Amino acid sequence: MIPRKSILILVYGFLIGIAVMGLQMATSRPLTPHFGSDIFVWSSLISVTMLAMMVGYYVGGRVADAAPRSEVLGVCVLAAAAYLAVVPALLQQEFIADPDPFFPGLKRSTLAWISASVPSLPLGAIIASMLLVFVPFTLLSFFSPFCIRLLLADAEHGGRIAGSVYSITTFGNIIGVLGTSLWLMTFMGTREITYLYAAWLALCGVGLVVLRAKATDDPR
Repeated sequence: MIPRKSILILVYGFLIGIAVMGLQMATSRPLTPHFGSDIFVWSSLISVTMLAMMVGYYVGGRVADAAPRSEVLGVCVLAAAAYLAVVPALLQQEFIADPDPFFPGLKRSTLAWISASVPSLPLGAIIASMLLVFVPFTLLSFFSPFCIRLLLADAEHGGRIAGSVYSITTFGNIIGVLGTSLWLMTFMGTREITYLYAAWLALCGVGLVVLRAKATDDPR
């Protein structure tokens, strides 16, 4: 019988997988007014996402070896949620009483400032994507190496554990892409979707902290 804590960890992986790709889909929308919707924007966003995952897998693996406990992973997920809760402020663009000397009557968003300040369209899209998703996606990518470390009881089943973790999180990615693009984005704005996923991840982070699971060889 699979231990209850192991099942819960995998459920959190599925939910985090949904959030990661859902946020990637939602992030493409605020980039469009400033950088367009051509291949440069999507290639920039996908490249930044993959870079964040690469860094997250590597750093997360080292952290997991040093402190193989679910509460450490939960704190990382909570930090990602906190960052995402601030992201909508970077997208805000509204009329104000005192005109901006460069954009009269308009308070520029951070993305608008990047678009106006960086002469290269691809570079501007990369910088904007880095600002929006690199930090939270890096922290969320800690999950897979952490999960494998927590669930791995013996080397004999290492391949099965790793395959299960990546299969479940990837299935969550698929649900996140389809659910966000075909459903959430039809009746919710980017700000609301970001807040939704930030709250979603905060609950996952709290759940991992409360779970207090640890690797079998961790004496603490």
